[in-house]
Amino acid sequence: MPNFPTPLEEVIHHNVIRNNKTGGPALEIGPMQLLWRALGENTGYTFSIYETTVVPGMGIPLHKHPFAEFFYVLEGTLAIASWNSQGVAEWNVYESGESLVVQPNAPHTFFNKSEHPCRMLSVSTYHHERMMKDAVQPDGRTDFLPAQLSQADFEKLTKSMEKNQTFLVADHA
Repeated sequence: MPNFPTPLEEVIHHNVIRNNKTGGPALEIGPMQLLWRALGENTGYTFSIYETTVVPGMGIPLHKHPFAEFFYVLEGTLAIASWNSQGVAEWNVYESGESLVVQPNAPHTFFNKSEHPCRMLSVSTYHHERMMKDAVQPDGRTDFLPAQLSQADFEKLTKSMEKNQTFLVADHA
């Protein structure tokens, strides 16, 4: 007769995880630092959460991926663009306390057009976390990319993005 675990034995190693104020491990991609608040390994690989400070003049290119993403602006303002019906990036400014959901395969980008840093929280599937980690530490290394992306580092990042079905999108404007 099999010896099944008791309900307590089943959950004893699947308990609540408290994050301290500084969060989890940090990952730097160029001048952006991703501070992991929830790693896939702690969520059954269903989602990841990271906090990012986007410095003035910094952003990411227009891109799309087959999974949804949630952004919540914690502090400052952030310009976020999506495609309109003419295939042109349409910008909207989000302030502290505002949020948005990017649906799967929706082209989107964000950029800090203000003079002050912006802090935001991003929630997405584990694929996002894996893509970021593959880009900067494909062999499990802990040495991260330099503060400014070189052409080789950018190519490494885009290869990791494509491997995880995330593609840069050309704006038709």
